[in-house]
Amino acid sequence: MNERRTILIRYDEIGLKGKNRDQFINRLVKNIQMQMKDLEDLQFKVPHGRIFIHCSQEAAGECTRRLQKIPGIASASVGVTREPEFDALAAVGVEWIEPLLQPGTILKFCVRTNRADKSYPHKSPDIDREVGSRVLRQLHAKGLEVSIKEADFILEIEIGQDETVVFNNRIPGLRGLPVGSSGDILGLISGGIDSPVALYRMMKRGCRAHGIFFDNRPFMGRGGYDKVLKLSKLLNGYQRKSRLYVVPFDDIQVAVLD
Repeated sequence: MNERRTILIRYDEIGLKGKNRDQFINRLVKNIQMQMKDLEDLQFKVPHGRIFIHCSQEAAGECTRRLQKIPGIASASVGVTREPEFDALAAVGVEWIEPLLQPGTILKFCVRTNRADKSYPHKSPDIDREVGSRVLRQLHAKGLEVSIKEADFILEIEIGQDETVVFNNRIPGLRGLPVGSSGDILGLISGGIDSPVALYRMMKRGCRAHGIFFDNRPFMGRGGYDKVLKLSKLLNGYQRKSRLYVVPFDDIQVAVLD
């Protein structure tokens, strides 16, 4: 069965903002949607402190690959949505862990819960214990053991007000601020390493970074020009809608030489 996947997207620095926090969140959501615009059948939800994408199993991998190139995201996890019931949550753990068990070997696991919905009647340690004990009861005979500090497999549970997500992975993001939240800038770019790195770092501070290149092809050939085009295309993959301004520089150089 091709089960739908839920991608849980976290941000960190945005959460420190005050009354204008929603502006940063909305900008981040727009940037994510822009990166995903050619993918079909995606559903976005924005509960407090999180962003959810519901997608097909096939699209989940491509979504996470693109999320890793979007400034403002702290991390993302691909999981499944379940009812916040111990048996249902444990069933996911059994389904994922059992294929990993090998005869004669030990696999250590633990359960970690984030109870974002404080109205849920059970606290996080209680959920960890109840779900973990159910998984262990079914798989202990096959070599499964509990280890809080040295777990080989971590089953994570996010209990929110709208839905509960179960996952076993955390994909790191670029962090920082979403592009466009701090305005536009114009920066010099050349074929070296310093200028594209500087523009990239400004993107992570929320700027949409446009480049300006002083073109001296009549004297230096196309090498530097072609390299700048490649660098600009690479940088644009992190922000979209940026521009490269090419300024003819040969007349000025001739005047200087004369």
